[in-house]
Amino acid sequence: FSLKRKFYFAKLSFRFRRQTHVTPKSYLSFMNSYKQVYVAQKTEIDGLAHRMNIGLDKLMEASRSVAELSKELLVKEKELAVASVKAEAVLKEVTQRAHAAEKVKSQVQEVKDRADVIGEDKAVAEMKLEAAKPALEEAEAALQVCGNVAGLCSWTKAMAKFFSVNKEVLPLKANLSIQEAKLELAMSDLQTAQQQLDEKQKELDAAQAEYESAMREKQILVDDAETCKRKMVAASALINGLGGEKERWTEQSKEFAQQTERLVGDVLLGTAFLSYSGPFNQEFRKSLEKNWQKELHQRQIPFTFKLNVTSLLVDTATLAEWNLQGLPNDELSSQNGIIVSKAARYPLLIDPQSQGKIWIKNKEKDHGLQVTSLNHKYFRTDLEDALSLGRPLLIEDVGEELDPVLDILEKNFIKLGSSFKVKLGDKEVDVMNGFTMYITTKLPNPSYTPERIKRTI
Repeated sequence: FSLKRKFYFAKLSFRFRRQTHVTPKSYLSFMNSYKQVYVAQKTEIDGLAHRMNIGLDKLMEASRSVAELSKELLVKEKELAVASVKAEAVLKEVTQRAHAAEKVKSQVQEVKDRADVIGEDKAVAEMKLEAAKPALEEAEAALQVCGNVAGLCSWTKAMAKFFSVNKEVLPLKANLSIQEAKLELAMSDLQTAQQQLDEKQKELDAAQAEYESAMREKQILVDDAETCKRKMVAASALINGLGGEKERWTEQSKEFAQQTERLVGDVLLGTAFLSYSGPFNQEFRKSLEKNWQKELHQRQIPFTFKLNVTSLLVDTATLAEWNLQGLPNDELSSQNGIIVSKAARYPLLIDPQSQGKIWIKNKEKDHGLQVTSLNHKYFRTDLEDALSLGRPLLIEDVGEELDPVLDILEKNFIKLGSSFKVKLGDKEVDVMNGFTMYITTKLPNPSYTPERIKRTI
């Protein structure tokens, strides 16, 4: 590439009387730019490819998910059918046992009601007996008295009274005994019936618990099936919504892989353009690029046929912004803007009409641009301020001498820890992030020595 450039420099000098030179510094700058541009381009392509592949993976995952979910749903539906049959069978058993328990419960209630009636009859018998006791006791007392001290007449009267009262009491006692026997039998029946009811209730509770367990299992299967259906709907919606993009994404993914393969040659062309094309007009640049492509083809280095270097190195939004800032809207000016913004070395603009200077001032005005000239009385102060404050610096309208800024152009920065310094005469000045430098000249064909040329683009 450097040899081709020497040939075109000779043609340039012959046709336009513009002197320029090829130096080892140019080649080193070319290599540094190549590494930076390659890493940036590779990172961008890898990022785009990664996002594209993620989208494709999601579609493939959704397709696999639908197939797996379909199988899973089929299994769930079969399990749900079995669970439904089981729940119905258990429910039937629960119903039968509930009816049996209810029947026994009715029987218990009947026995209880009968026992209650008997209990009431017994209470009535006891009450009547209690009511008759005073008369019986009185008659017994009279009989005893008469037997001890009274005469036969009195004894006879007492005996008659006792007989009369006892005649009424004896049936009451007999009835009470009968009622007590009935009550004892009824209570025995009630106890037996209650035991039967307890057993039936226990069976019913067990069947109810089994039914509730079966219903829980069934509900779990219903919920699982619904979840499975929702996932299928979501996956199907994703596939249907992006199915048309799959083919395009697949092709785009392949294109990213091909771009990565061609990146070695594309970045060579782009970096050669940044490092070597600066002094040439549009005609020379196109011819130079054509010869570079021919060289790559001969060496079997992959590259993009009819590569648009402008599109490779800058996006359309940035170009549009540059145009708004005053950069002319033509291919040569766009390429010059790229060289100024992207090249590794500080740019020296041959700018007889001041178009480049106007653009730089607009481009950097929001970044605290300092404008100065080599013969300005505060040039040294402006240079130190730009370096130490991290601001862009425009040195305008230079001649063919650049000695005061040679160390800056050479980027002879001294690294101290994480910071940098540069010597300005006998003084070291901090170099802060954000510092950059632009140089413009109104000379149409300046003649710089190789030592000057190697430090700028």
